[in-house]
Amino acid sequence: MDPLASINPYVSLKGNPQLGDVYQKLTANTTRFLRYKGVQQSSDSQEQLLVFEFETHQISNIKSQYSALSYTWGHPIIDDFKDDMSHTVICDGRRMPIGLNLNDALQHIYVESDIIPPLLWVDAICINQSNLGERAAQVSLMTSIYSNAANVVVWLGTADDDAREAHALLSEYTPALLAITADIISGNPDTPIIAGMINIYDDAKLHEKYNITQKSMDSWRALVRFFSRRWFSRIWIVQEMVFNVSHLICCGPLRFTWADLDRFVSLVFGAQWHGLNFHGLEKETLRIARVFTFHREIRMSGTDYADRDPRTSLLSAEGKLYDFAQSYLLSSAFLEATDPRDRVFALTAFVNSYALKMDTKPIWLRADYALQTTEVMLRTAQLLLWKTRSLEMLSYVSDLSYREQSDLPSWMPHFHVPGAVASVESLLDMHQGEKYHAGSLSSTVPTPSEIYLHMDSPGNELESQGYLLDTVEEVVHFESGFLSTLEICLKLPLIYDNGQSPVEVLWRTLIAGSTSTAFPAPAETADDFAKFVKAGLIGIALQAIDAADRDTLTRLFTLLDDIGTRCPHPSIPTVDKFNEILSGVMGDMDGTIRMLTELHSASVYRTMISPTHWGKKGKALFRSSRGFLGLAPHSTQVGDEVWLLKGASLFHVLRRAGIGSTGKTLLGEGYVHGFMEGEALKLDGMGYSPVTIK
Repeated sequence: MDPLASINPYVSLKGNPQLGDVYQKLTANTTRFLRYKGVQQSSDSQEQLLVFEFETHQISNIKSQYSALSYTWGHPIIDDFKDDMSHTVICDGRRMPIGLNLNDALQHIYVESDIIPPLLWVDAICINQSNLGERAAQVSLMTSIYSNAANVVVWLGTADDDAREAHALLSEYTPALLAITADIISGNPDTPIIAGMINIYDDAKLHEKYNITQKSMDSWRALVRFFSRRWFSRIWIVQEMVFNVSHLICCGPLRFTWADLDRFVSLVFGAQWHGLNFHGLEKETLRIARVFTFHREIRMSGTDYADRDPRTSLLSAEGKLYDFAQSYLLSSAFLEATDPRDRVFALTAFVNSYALKMDTKPIWLRADYALQTTEVMLRTAQLLLWKTRSLEMLSYVSDLSYREQSDLPSWMPHFHVPGAVASVESLLDMHQGEKYHAGSLSSTVPTPSEIYLHMDSPGNELESQGYLLDTVEEVVHFESGFLSTLEICLKLPLIYDNGQSPVEVLWRTLIAGSTSTAFPAPAETADDFAKFVKAGLIGIALQAIDAADRDTLTRLFTLLDDIGTRCPHPSIPTVDKFNEILSGVMGDMDGTIRMLTELHSASVYRTMISPTHWGKKGKALFRSSRGFLGLAPHSTQVGDEVWLLKGASLFHVLRRAGIGSTGKTLLGEGYVHGFMEGEALKLDGMGYSPVTIK
């Protein structure tokens, strides 16, 4: 069976005897283009068939003389659409089956609009998709194909009510946003323009000043659904949009520009979305922001932007290249690829482009569709580990309880499975992990990781030098409730290893030691924690009173009494103080609602802690045998081991691979409070020993 048959609808061309010799063998560095010849009436239906002839050219010989099409295979909106390839075009006198969305795109370009480029490059037709060797060769030319095109015609699909509503909203708001940002800059040139600072949802004065018609929530939801069209999340469009700046974006007859879309998303899709009721579209708003942010970051790569990152500035030119490649591979894992191997092959153009700027020669896996998906992913991971000499990749391994079944070793992220790379949940991403240096005494002089890859072994084990800091004695999952989280304070030493009190250790641990801008978190962050605690305790008490749940109320007051007696802290109210708060609450419910709303909106801590509340994709709180507190993968159990691997920025939680096995299974990254800046290296008796991760 063709290895692509289940993922590539165009392999159906392979068995079509009518195609005969349509696909002649291509010579090196040449590709096919479609020359438009007109339309022909189908003899067996009322359909007008588009007629093309193939032309073969060296790309450099016809620079700016053709257009390239950017679209999505399959349905532009529906994920699980089964395309029956029932549409047809004529190429070199032969009828060629094509899919629904490609047919709509070609009909629009040549029949319904005035675009009509004489020469057009379309991957599904111009590449013989059933020839794996040709596919691989043409993939290596795609950078040249798109960068040398006169323009890129983007087809988002036919227009629907959502698209029309989105077009109307963007047409009105885009000029207003330009005017608003210009006024902000002219008033204070040093003010950075960031998402969330412009409220274009319900600020009546803003709408009046800039003559904007306030839109309903239905309009905003339509916009989110429009941005959720599958084209925006395709991995190949990054290359198609970055390497050619001339884009014609079409959704039926509607027209958009990338610059306007990007500006709108960068200014609007920020913190303001939180709290708005999108009725199930909240994840889509996050993905939209990530797509456009990813495009922006790729465009900035290779400039001095990267050198302003203190961690990156310490790397050699080759180190920067593979650090960039790894970052791209990890951060692009949420994008879609019809063929999972393209998650690696689509990166080739950017690796080569960045290498040119770094004046270094890259080693990268060439496109080869004869390789199995797992082999492509494993070779890529091994190359990045070898070249970066960093264990950062291990932080992006999904939690064991959420991990897809695979033949890949436990230390390797599943790049080939959409959404399976733990990029958003990683402590490196959530809390500016480049400031952690658990395995080095200095953040400015990092310790290289010691890595040995057993590439010839059946399990492709990873061997490193590691130090077993401690074993896990207790695990508290955040879904078990806020009281369970607070109760762990009573089980910690009165004076932690670094001299801090139990409550301070807890609030710092819950945010992995840092705010969004500072590590370690400043002392005043405790004030935000206090607001968070107050709102949480009031909510628990009101719910218990409403349900006549005496056990929960007793547990709550016992906890406050025990903390007040054993380890008092200003952020945790005493029993008397909380009774006073609760009396006021019961006497003024309207005021209570206002107070809770203000506490929630004013609590920065709530935002900082939110990633740790994402169930199986988040973190659990753990207490170790020696009384250390930290964050670990959700699947962590009592008896699991907390290791410091040599040179690693964070700790890693490992589990014995099986009875009698000396190897370990990686559960994921971990945070241990008080040990994130090389403190473990100073412990008495500290020493590294070999550890093998299967």
